[in-house]
Amino acid sequence: MSGAQIPNDDGEADGRLTEGRMIGWNDTVRFRLPPNWAAEVEEHEGQPVATFRPPPPAGGTLRLVTDRVTPKPDSGGVAGTLQEMALRFVRPHDQRAGDRTVEPRPDGGVIAQAMMRTDEEGRAETHYLWLIGADRDGVAAVAMFSVALPAILDGDESCAAMLGEIDEAIRAARIL
Repeated sequence: MSGAQIPNDDGEADGRLTEGRMIGWNDTVRFRLPPNWAAEVEEHEGQPVATFRPPPPAGGTLRLVTDRVTPKPDSGGVAGTLQEMALRFVRPHDQRAGDRTVEPRPDGGVIAQAMMRTDEEGRAETHYLWLIGADRDGVAAVAMFSVALPAILDGDESCAAMLGEIDEAIRAARIL
């Protein structure tokens, strides 16, 4: 499957973050990962998932999946499909989710963001979620990022700094 490897590229930065390495995934997204993050590929439900872990003392795991969706005839085209995907992504009716935003991106695409508190197998976690998407040749191309933190670390200074770096990297990411 294309993208099942995490290629690194030390080319130009696509955004403000200039340190680290450029990551491409599934021929869909490129973003600059902060330096010293460990990268690997996991499999969830038969699909490859890019997984990144920050260096200590920050905790948590950044996961990335991508998709390309052809709009249905009555969906309002790619723009309508992206808007629908973004709204579903922020889970407007889920009481565990909060801090939801859906905004346009300068490239005509969309960015959606939310935070969710969960209990995963008896562990309290906080998940920070981002979806970025754009029209690519008449198809809605999206990258979905999530950072899972043990709830005990949520608000920790090192984790807050890490989340700020990730938010900056995702906002500067380029949909291919």
